[in-house]
Amino acid sequence: MERAPVRLSLFWRTFLLIAAVVVASLLAWLQLFRAAELQPRAERFAWEITSIVNLTRAGLLSASGTARIDLLGDLARNEGIQVLPAEPTDRVRPWPDERFGAPFEAKLRELLGPETRLAAAVNNDDGLWIRFEIDDDPYWMLLDPARIERQANRNWIGWIGIAVALATAGALVISRVVNRPLATLAQAIERLARGEVPPPLREDAPTELAAVNRRFNRMAGDLAALEQDRAEALAGISHDIRTPLTRLRMEIEMAPVDAVTRDSMADEIDRIDAIVRQFGEFAQPASARPPERVDVAETLRSVLDGFRHGPDAAGLEIVETVAPGTAWHGAPTSLERIVANLVENARRYGAGPDARVRVDIDARRTGRGLELSVRDHGAGVPPEQLERLTRPFTRLDTERNRHGGSGLGLAIVARLARRHAGDLVLALPSDGGLLARVRLADDPG
Repeated sequence: MERAPVRLSLFWRTFLLIAAVVVASLLAWLQLFRAAELQPRAERFAWEITSIVNLTRAGLLSASGTARIDLLGDLARNEGIQVLPAEPTDRVRPWPDERFGAPFEAKLRELLGPETRLAAAVNNDDGLWIRFEIDDDPYWMLLDPARIERQANRNWIGWIGIAVALATAGALVISRVVNRPLATLAQAIERLARGEVPPPLREDAPTELAAVNRRFNRMAGDLAALEQDRAEALAGISHDIRTPLTRLRMEIEMAPVDAVTRDSMADEIDRIDAIVRQFGEFAQPASARPPERVDVAETLRSVLDGFRHGPDAAGLEIVETVAPGTAWHGAPTSLERIVANLVENARRYGAGPDARVRVDIDARRTGRGLELSVRDHGAGVPPEQLERLTRPFTRLDTERNRHGGSGLGLAIVARLARRHAGDLVLALPSDGGLLARVRLADDPG
């Protein structure tokens, strides 16, 4: 199975881009700084070593005999400085760090004379070796190598760590500030897609964002007004149609016609009334009531009892599977309408070869939401027509038209699912029938 590519959000893309630019700039600055301060550091250390050599040379020249031997002993014990005669046969290993050693040695030669030399080991004895002359006689001065190691400027590691941490924090803040208006806009669009009216976005933002927010606010207001006008129009139509339908039903009851004709006319009136009711459900706006904890098992039992004991209960078998205590946080009326519409759709079009209808219902918690599956065992639909079923006023064939549906049942389910940040997915099981799977997210409101 091919895995979906991992996509970073705009926030993390902005953060990583800013952080990468800042860190690259800091590293480039570090290299420039190290290159610029290397020469002054090497020259400063050369002056320090020159002072030690000159003081040692002056002391040895002024002392003689036993005093010179005592001076050499004191230097070795107290200062860690040894002075040894240089021999032509000495085995010398050059200083390994050319970046620091080369300018350091060059400055020493400038200060002490052209015969001065820097070495890392003499006759396999490691240390900081400086070759110099006393009255044209060559000598080696052995110093503690820690002297030169202390010259390595390692404080930059701590400073660069602090700088990177501050740059990362700054990148997070900048990314947050830049992406907050877009995140707010995305949340408003999501609420609008669920049929809710989002709060107005700020129009005092930067110019480009203010223009986008202003247009969105105008669009959201127009859609809300359109939705309200449609709901009022359909509610008025429903009321205007149902009033004459009620009078017509009374006249049929009093009309001198046979019972079969009377029942047939009453059925047609009931179908018209059901279609009008579905029109009103489809146009009904999102509920303004706050969400509540819904007992899924209790809601299913309440809705399904109406089907099990209704006038069309003969030949209808409903099997539900739901764990006791299963709950969903949302609008209970939405869940009731979803279950009722799906079961009604299965009852109408899911009859098997024996004219009996079996409806399987499964409800379970999935992550932070509810998944509801309703399946019938009828003839199903052509696979190429499956996508059309959730469109409003869609009826696929004359057999479905014969049932008198309005083509709004599944469209209402899809609309309600979107209001609760979910969706409706239709599938054709391999052994026949139609499977409707509804996912509903918990409403945090």
